[in-house]
Amino acid sequence: MKSHACEPCARRKVKCNREEPCSNCNRRKQDQCVYVELSATDRIKELEALVRKLQSQNTAPGSPNHGGPRDAQAKGNTARIGSLPDGPISQNGTDSMMLKEDGQGEAVYVESFSWHNWNGSALQEGEGQVTTVLTSRMGSSALQSIICRNESIDLSKSHPLFEIATLLWKTFVQRVHPVWMVSFKQELNLLRDKALGANGYAKLTFAEHAFIFALYIITVTSLADDECLDLLYHPKDVLLKKYQALCEQALAGSDVLGSSDVLVIEAAIMYIWAGLLEQMNARSLWSFMGAIMRNAERLGLHRDGTVFQLSPYETEKRRRLWWQLQHLDIALAVRAGSISLTLSARWDTKLPLNIEDGDINPEMTTPPEERPGLTSISYCLWTFWVLQEQRAFRHPDGRYLGFGWIAERSLSRDAKNGYIDRLEAGLNKQYVQYCDPIKPLDVLIQITARAFVCGMRRVSMYGDLSQMSEQARRQLLDVCMQGVEYDIALHATPAIKQFRPLFRGYFQWNALAYVLLEARRLPYDPITAKIWELLADLYTSNPGLSQNLVDRRKSYAIELTSAAWKARAGFLHQQQLERGTTRSIRKPAFLVGLEKTLDEFNETTKDGSSSKRKLEELGEVYVSTTKKHVAMPDDGLPSEGIDFNQLDPDLVNDFNFDAIDWSFWEMAQ
Repeated sequence: MKSHACEPCARRKVKCNREEPCSNCNRRKQDQCVYVELSATDRIKELEALVRKLQSQNTAPGSPNHGGPRDAQAKGNTARIGSLPDGPISQNGTDSMMLKEDGQGEAVYVESFSWHNWNGSALQEGEGQVTTVLTSRMGSSALQSIICRNESIDLSKSHPLFEIATLLWKTFVQRVHPVWMVSFKQELNLLRDKALGANGYAKLTFAEHAFIFALYIITVTSLADDECLDLLYHPKDVLLKKYQALCEQALAGSDVLGSSDVLVIEAAIMYIWAGLLEQMNARSLWSFMGAIMRNAERLGLHRDGTVFQLSPYETEKRRRLWWQLQHLDIALAVRAGSISLTLSARWDTKLPLNIEDGDINPEMTTPPEERPGLTSISYCLWTFWVLQEQRAFRHPDGRYLGFGWIAERSLSRDAKNGYIDRLEAGLNKQYVQYCDPIKPLDVLIQITARAFVCGMRRVSMYGDLSQMSEQARRQLLDVCMQGVEYDIALHATPAIKQFRPLFRGYFQWNALAYVLLEARRLPYDPITAKIWELLADLYTSNPGLSQNLVDRRKSYAIELTSAAWKARAGFLHQQQLERGTTRSIRKPAFLVGLEKTLDEFNETTKDGSSSKRKLEELGEVYVSTTKKHVAMPDDGLPSEGIDFNQLDPDLVNDFNFDAIDWSFWEMAQ
């Protein structure tokens, strides 16, 4: 008689008499009665799991070792995981959630019993212990002909010279790591020393090559064009294309769609982050992000490491990686015009601890105490914290809304503002109040946290412009102008200059669009003078807004700016006529440069002529209150020729300004 059940009986969860063949298989002729012998390693794991199970069963409620239902769920890799008191994960009562080894010795996360192997007992509810899973990668990975590596490329010989590589590593630690904080510094140092050591590149795995090339990409992204020439001796775009191609080759070699190495996931999200900043196709990045997210879930990153009794060091690393994935996923969702479903899904990975990298090491068995105030991970923590707070949002009637709270129509504006006030108070209490104005990272936290709150207030005020009162529109304008001011501070504050290139993808386009719409609609309002000062500061401090006009938001913003100035100039000229003066009205210098840039761009595009013509037509939108005939030639000087009374201010060649703000701009962002 065998010591465990046969394969067919274990699969069907029926009692086996352990004969050869057993009675069930003898009755079902189509089954082949096979007994799988456990290896010594699997037997040891089985016994260890049994010991942990007995320990958890013997822990009496109320004793010091008893941590309640949640702690009981975290006892051992094979503990059943039920509904968490303050987490959204639920359990259907039939499946088990475990982190186990697959057939190739790699850690995977499996929820369904259908994929579990057995240890000899029939897998009834609560019986048997899982040893391995049946999802081992026996065949080749998918898409091998699409995502394939060029065998002729030797990655070990494709890295830069020692001096350049050293500079890239140093720049990464100074500029990128403070707002990245996924890898521990000690891990970065080990990998750097390995790579830069004697014949080091030849010793690297594909995953390590992928991580290092992704590090090169994001580091080059953090440098200005002139810095790349001065420090790296090559144009920025050339370096980005080179390292992007090499990173893709390394990711292909590391089996990016099926790898169980978290270093591959880290490399992939650095690659995606750089692509987001460098205007790579958002749709392709969004699709790639979905594949990376699926792989992260396969590794169980969406479950907190304490559930699997992982070490504090490994648990903390997984938390940092998972939350960085969520932050990047929502940024990509906005850019791709989609919704991040993962943030609203059911998972329980906790926020990373507020500690320094040196506070934790792989040998620790208990997590370190969190530090008060700010640490080097605080910038990342505040961005994770606001995601967590919104993710847990519930309606006053108890319904779970999550991120949908901002668009919930049954919530009054006062209720939304009250929630934003609580978010702001939480940010001030946990982060902003500790900011030191002489520390660059603290200044960055202060500006970006306040800009976030301002953005939330702006979104909560959205509505149909035609139905909004003048008071409501003025309040919205004030908030949008404040959002633009925060962007100016982000780009004009010398202390955080090193971080600026990493925030190019987070501009509040909707705020700028509405400011421009109101500047065009209210050329006579005293606030318009302040708007033009604001626009001059914005385009002066953030030159990226007038570069790479392939991004349609930038070109349309210039067109809106030009149209707003035409309206403003018409009003100023009318004032002069009423006062009997004839002083010249000059375009702002920044606008002259913007229009020149747009004209040059249009000449290089197929529809340049039509776009240029649209710009010229959009400008003539101001309706004079008199019957004077005024034209505004390119030099901005008034002359006779155009009757402003004959122009429709709200519809010029079917170009509806309000529609841009609430449809095009919302989608484009």
